[in-house]
Amino acid sequence: MLSSVCNLIEGLTTTSKEKEKLKSEVSYVIMQHLDKLTEAQKDVIIEEAKGNFLQRSWRPIVMLTFTFIVVLGIFIDIPLLKDGSPFWDLLEIGLGGYVIGRSAEKITTTIGKKMK
Repeated sequence: MLSSVCNLIEGLTTTSKEKEKLKSEVSYVIMQHLDKLTEAQKDVIIEEAKGNFLQRSWRPIVMLTFTFIVVLGIFIDIPLLKDGSPFWDLLEIGLGGYVIGRSAEKITTTIGKKMK
């Protein structure tokens, strides 16, 4: 995203110094936004880790459900598992979210223990 904005700035008819200043300011704003987004994601994961069993375990439960559907599809023809089905996109997003979420959960737990 940042490279696209920088390319757009390069296309402006202004001095090189102004272009570099604009790139720097845009980069700063984007980085601030990403920091806030990361902080918000961290806060959500910390709250989930503090919650009850269902709050802590929803990602594994969802992924086990997806696994069950895929394994069941080996034995039974399930229309949901056809090529081009949105199920595969959902599975891909879920797997990415599970891996990233689980990693972030482990990191926040480790950091939390060190801060005590």
